[in-house]
Amino acid sequence: MEYGGYIVAQYNSYTRTSYICMDEAPEVAPGATAQNQAIIYIVEVVCGSLPCSVYDTGRELACVVCSK
Repeated sequence: MEYGGYIVAQYNSYTRTSYICMDEAPEVAPGATAQNQAIIYIVEVVCGSLPCSVYDTGRELACVVCSK
């Protein structure tokens, strides 16, 4: 496991675009500026789009990134 975190997506007119796994303890890149950035939101479960017996509505979706 490289790291664990949460599934996030960019807000775009109420439609999610790409989903990524963001580290639960993200770091800022040295020299980073506030230009050309996106606002991201943690993806939450909606009962019905996923099995209601397994996932609770309103809970965040966790993820992990692995390598060989």
